[in-house]
Amino acid sequence: MPSAGSEDRIAHRKHVLSIDLGSGGLKTAIVADTGSVIASAEVPLTTHLLPGGGAEQDPAEWWQGVRQTARQAITESGLPPDDIVAVACDSQWSVAVPVDDHGDPLMRAVHWMDTRGGPYNRAIANGFPRIQGYGLFKLFKWLRLTGLAPTMSGVDSLGHVLFIQHAYPEIYARTHKFLEPMDFLTSRLTGRITATQKTMVPFVVTDNRRWGTTVYSDRLLAMAGLEKSKFPPLIANDGVVGPLAPSVAAELGLSPSTPVVAGVGDSNASLIGSGAVHDFDSIIYIGTSLYMTCHLPFKKTDLTHFMTALPSPFKNRYYLLGEQGAGGKCVEFYLKHLIYPNDAFATGPKPEDAYIRFNTMASQAPAGSGGVIFLPWLNGALVPSEAPHARGGFMNLALNTTRHQMARAVMEGLAYNNRWTRRPAEKFIGRRIDHFRFSGGGALSDLWSQIHADVLGVPIHQVDDPVNATVRGAAFLALLSLNHIVLEDIPERVNIKRVFQPDPSNRVVYDKMYRQYRMLFKKNKKIFKALND
Repeated sequence: MPSAGSEDRIAHRKHVLSIDLGSGGLKTAIVADTGSVIASAEVPLTTHLLPGGGAEQDPAEWWQGVRQTARQAITESGLPPDDIVAVACDSQWSVAVPVDDHGDPLMRAVHWMDTRGGPYNRAIANGFPRIQGYGLFKLFKWLRLTGLAPTMSGVDSLGHVLFIQHAYPEIYARTHKFLEPMDFLTSRLTGRITATQKTMVPFVVTDNRRWGTTVYSDRLLAMAGLEKSKFPPLIANDGVVGPLAPSVAAELGLSPSTPVVAGVGDSNASLIGSGAVHDFDSIIYIGTSLYMTCHLPFKKTDLTHFMTALPSPFKNRYYLLGEQGAGGKCVEFYLKHLIYPNDAFATGPKPEDAYIRFNTMASQAPAGSGGVIFLPWLNGALVPSEAPHARGGFMNLALNTTRHQMARAVMEGLAYNNRWTRRPAEKFIGRRIDHFRFSGGGALSDLWSQIHADVLGVPIHQVDDPVNATVRGAAFLALLSLNHIVLEDIPERVNIKRVFQPDPSNRVVYDKMYRQYRMLFKKNKKIFKALND
């Protein structure tokens, strides 16, 4: 709640109701045009893990969470409705939501961790001659038109739609439109079903050669065997969906004229909310997932390392997709299943300060974790080498291995994957990355920041208030779309808390551990495939 003395100071500011739908939880915040979060509220989300590689979430739970957290954040902000000039949504993506003509979901959303579409993607990608599992001529068309190709693992939205088409034909037949989560939320907020070129990328049915296209590609739809009518009309990448629906405005206590801007993926929102809006300014983000990204002035694809450049909200610009898979989810797995399990070995419920305890434990182990290596591919590997059968684990455990070492090994394992990703990323963008901004919940840890500096051998710039990077980025985009700020305002409104320099004394051990990390991936690929095919 703003203090009485701050009322005059904030009266002239513009504020955005910013909604961040992540994999593990939903956060709604009131963000000022300075980038400061005035108030926020969040709720956890349930991911239903199913046999055969299934992973689903309930869109009704998302919407209920939005309504609950939005009311709470608006009330706690103490702002009058007219001071909130826009609503913005960012979300996890590569998540398929089938809805009817009223916008109501027909089933649980098929999540980005879901691999059940893999066989169908592989079937449509097959052909002769083959390269890396793809028919060469089909691959050329996909890469030329979209900048990417259907994943072999089926974790993209195209794979999810094909899975629904084959496994649930009655739901497919009833589906009016397939949406990504951010577009589902904007449809709920406005009553208008839309999408953009940038949000529909995971369906692999839009031509991304021309930034800002608002039509689907008949050629891509034919290659996928899907109907154009199943996909929503496209608006401008930086467009406005419409005003709040009157009933939603009344429930939230906002003006019905409040505009809702086009949604954006959380990876792009976090990049902007970390202040990295200029070309080649790079970030490492550790939330539920792990990724490395930056803005680019060109479109390009590197299929070997599973990297591509996707349309950004900024006109005629793209951003690097360096999605590596599970990030903070690895920490959650470690705490939930090994430290605080709900089973016969139960040690009690996970305490609220579990992540602080995790960090404290990890800080008590030496660099290199006593030779323990953690493999973070709990749901398969993506960048820089797609391997849908790969899985995680601790390697080189001994009788004297401690939980201190295992905790630190989780942190180091993700840092090793970032080191592995860095070189192909530098080749992709055509220049050396001499430092990274570090953002997301992982950047709250000074230890993890230092580990990344030591493992990657470059300075790590720890973003201030990193857990709000996504809501801050979505808010900045809304303010840009409505001409309340200009692009150059953003970097100066995101502070760097601290810069971590590499510690040369750790270089030898981390070089050794990294080499073995890479070798473990290479040597175990056949074993992973045999176990998880």
